[in-house]
Amino acid sequence: MNRWAIGFGAFTLISLVGCATLGDFASDNPGFDEVPGAFEGRFIAISDADMAATAYADGKLEPFDGALDEVTLFADGQPVSKVAAPNSVVSWPQVAAVSPDGHRAYIIETRGSPPAGTVRVDSAYTSLPEGRALRVFDIMDNSISEVAFVENVGLNPQSIDISDDGRFLAIASESEGAELTIIALDEDGLPEEVRLISLDPPYAAEDQEKRIRTLHLSPDGQKLAVNVGNVRYQFYAFDFDDIGVPTTVAPIGDPIEFGVRLAVGRWSPNDRYFIVTDVNAYDSSLQMLIQRGGRVHVVKVPTGNAPAELVASNRVGRFAEGLEISDNGELIASIAMERTYLPELSFLETWPRRRTYLLTLFSFDQETGELAELDRIRTAGVLPEDVIFDEQGRNLAVAVFHRRKGADRRRGFIDFFEI
Repeated sequence: MNRWAIGFGAFTLISLVGCATLGDFASDNPGFDEVPGAFEGRFIAISDADMAATAYADGKLEPFDGALDEVTLFADGQPVSKVAAPNSVVSWPQVAAVSPDGHRAYIIETRGSPPAGTVRVDSAYTSLPEGRALRVFDIMDNSISEVAFVENVGLNPQSIDISDDGRFLAIASESEGAELTIIALDEDGLPEEVRLISLDPPYAAEDQEKRIRTLHLSPDGQKLAVNVGNVRYQFYAFDFDDIGVPTTVAPIGDPIEFGVRLAVGRWSPNDRYFIVTDVNAYDSSLQMLIQRGGRVHVVKVPTGNAPAELVASNRVGRFAEGLEISDNGELIASIAMERTYLPELSFLETWPRRRTYLLTLFSFDQETGELAELDRIRTAGVLPEDVIFDEQGRNLAVAVFHRRKGADRRRGFIDFFEI
């Protein structure tokens, strides 16, 4: 894989969200770096201007004075439009979704913005205001504008996904007894009805986190994969009304528990397998200093009397979070943060894996679920959040929060890689 990059001027880039007809988008200042026109398609990137990446470790937010959270639209690797879009990085990287036709983008606010002038919090995870909102953006014609707002889609919404037919959104939240929010969309992709559904999550007494973290709609639109407390996945089947919007869900078999701390996942295009990243670390100071490599797991989806089954588990970099599968299902890309979240403290200056992240590329067999590593590349950057393939599956884009030091300390950027 070969690499080039594009900078963002003044914002901390947090996440990329791709789809078949789109890619993702970036930030706001003029003076973007020149980028080769290899990346094909459009995409959006979201920027969190309230918080530096290392706030996870020390609570120092380092907000930009007067800067706003943003969403930026890219076309063929170049930024073409941007608009303010409140968002938060305090979740796994699945806080935005794009409609299948590429006309709409949907962004949830996992946590609210801190009061003006706030420069430090006790915990970046729990001390920020509650989030509840959903914003809808028009992204046609290489421009972006907000067209709809839903004030309450659940407490601290954790992730969002959209059905392949564009008929509804699925949102995971921390609302007890209403963990799943279904939003019916009209023909223009605008919110029409909000439905709250209990998932009756299969928590265990020893679970550290009793909440839903991510959810993922299957390509056939009939099933849902849900990350329960970062320690197990439960699969569900939908019941639909006469307009094709879910009304209830039922679990498919028992939950499957594997790995250490599970993050985001992706379905294989044929619906047979579900691929999940594993950061392999808990939120403790010691774990964050000494954790070993993460994993990419492959689970065979339960069907009939056959339970869910772990069929592959490949080691990747430390704190593996972002994940993507190509449209044809033949390639998988994994992003590992390593230890780039560590704060700027003198005794950590020489601590390994705090300046660079790791991108790993796999081939994937949709018949057997087998993964085979093709390439890996290590490059400078703090907190890479997500990765997408372009329309042809020949290039990758990685959203990186900012640089470790210097003038680009808070400058988000996108790394591009040619396969």
